[in-house]
Amino acid sequence: MSRRSLPLLLLLAVLSGCGFQLRGDARLPDAMTQTWLAVPDRNSSFARELTLRLQAGGVEVLEEPQEGSSTLRIHSERLRSQPLTISGQARVREFLLVFDLDFELLDPSGEPLIGRETLRLTREYSFDEQAILAATREEEFLRAELRRAMAASLMRRLEAVPSQ
Repeated sequence: MSRRSLPLLLLLAVLSGCGFQLRGDARLPDAMTQTWLAVPDRNSSFARELTLRLQAGGVEVLEEPQEGSSTLRIHSERLRSQPLTISGQARVREFLLVFDLDFELLDPSGEPLIGRETLRLTREYSFDEQAILAATREEEFLRAELRRAMAASLMRRLEAVPSQ
């Protein structure tokens, strides 16, 4: 064994000893095998991202409710921007992006596995009037990142539901 591989082996031993494991497929409840995704807009960026994540987790995402299917109802998804800091010249210097998601998960009999809940994620960004194109691109990037992060957050919440 070379001296160069010793630190790597030591790191691997420490990580495996602390219970660290790479994130794999989602472990969703058995009741979600077939799930109707009820969203206000099936073509929204968030709905598409969530559909992909559910399918990667082994869920058959249905276009309409069927006998024996669970329902993941997205009551609302709201992504908004609000001023965070204002300069002495009454100009906005920083914005806060806020993504609120209101949802619930119902089992095939219509009983709530997760009652109506709201998840919230936020991101801050600076706004420079001298670089308006760059600021606009940064906001677009952060909005896309917030959608991905919210889909991941919702998946973690769904994983927390015990299988029955």
